[in-house]
Amino acid sequence: MHVILALGLGLGVSGCASVGNESLRHLTREGLDGQLETGKTTKEDVRVALGDPNTTDFTDSGNEIWKYRHVRTQAKVENFIPVVDLLASGQDVTTKEVALFFDRDGLLKNYTMIEVEDEVRTGLITANM
Repeated sequence: MHVILALGLGLGVSGCASVGNESLRHLTREGLDGQLETGKTTKEDVRVALGDPNTTDFTDSGNEIWKYRHVRTQAKVENFIPVVDLLASGQDVTTKEVALFFDRDGLLKNYTMIEVEDEVRTGLITANM
């Protein structure tokens, strides 16, 4: 009975956290393609759509690169089960990154988006593997 109660509580309070640009949270590649057009989209258009970039870099040729990042973590259910959490716990991690390349005139030259789903395992069992 206690295990069922712990599982229910774990599902109810299973925590998630996110960091980075929230506009990327639900953004898909198709959605990004619908918002951007190479050769026409300006830096201001991107700023309106996605906000300020997390980082800005420059290439040797003077082109500007804007990078956006969003990371979301979701705690695993076993994190909330007494004793089990000591042996095997962890988080599911989803990372989205968008990089936009602008020419010297401030027009979008190219862009890319990646989404990576990963798992972080902690606890005594996974720590020794």
